Amino acid sequence: MLVITPLEEKIMATKISKALLLATLMLGTSLLMFTPSADAQAAVAYSISFTNGQVQLDVRPGASGIGCTEMVISNEGQATIDVDVALSGGGVTISPGAVSVTLAPGGSITIPICALALTRSSYKTVQVTALASGRETNTQLQQVNKNAGFAVIVQQYARLSVQASQPFQKVGPGKEFILNFIAVNNGNYQDTIAVEVLNAEDLEDSGFTVALAAAQYQIDASGEQPVQVTVATPRGTVVGWSNEYHTVILQVATTLQGETEARSVTATLWIRGVFLPGFDPIFTIFALGMVATALSRARRD
Repeated sequence: MLVITPLEEKIMATKISKALLLATLMLGTSLLMFTPSADAQAAVAYSISFTNGQVQLDVRPGASGIGCTEMVISNEGQATIDVDVALSGGGVTISPGAVSVTLAPGGSITIPICALALTRSSYKTVQVTALASGRETNTQLQQVNKNAGFAVIVQQYARLSVQASQPFQKVGPGKEFILNFIAVNNGNYQDTIAVEVLNAEDLEDSGFTVALAAAQYQIDASGEQPVQVTVATPRGTVVGWSNEYHTVILQVATTLQGETEARSVTATLWIRGVFLPGFDPIFTIFALGMVATALSRARRD
């Protein structure tokens, strides 16, 4: 029979107490090591948006070609988060193209975002996309992806030029002919132009007849369009010598809303020659009479 003395009993009790204390300490340490922090347990929640959904870019010659908006990132959760944002838009330059921020719970930041297009860029609409990735700062876990965007409109502008194929020409009285001009669309998109002879009324008062082949033309960007004007010079009512200069002023103007672009060119006409009233019977009889009288006088002399 095993007999335990009081001393041995006391020693055994002490060892058991130490073992229990050690086990308790180990358990507590394990709990501290594997229990997530409050931030780590909190869900990653944030928002990303732009203050202006459309950015207009003026790319006409002399303009900057720059337009800006603002990107707002807000931390809507209880954890401190890191957010990385990449921005892209085909055909335009976005600055900055990437953003990284750290936000405390309830924090927010506003960042200017600008778009740039080259001068004379073609008229178009570009969709800019912002792709965001948010994570809890301490652990870099719980990644949440979001996206937002805005539209960039490269504005249409009008630029025209016009030239006369023959700026100066000599014609006789009572003649019908065609004046040829070339209109050029120097804008960044298709344009419909209106054509007008600015001094048509003055020419008609002087006996001219002026007629446009068409009142409007549609011209592609960088395209050319022939423009024809039919002109009939005055016919005299009596035989006589003509030696006059007249001008035809042709204007081309855009019909694009909000634009006032218009260009004009002058063609000079030298009307030189004898007026022949035509083959009117009365005039013919009158002319024959004058010829007969002249011949009769010549015979007498």
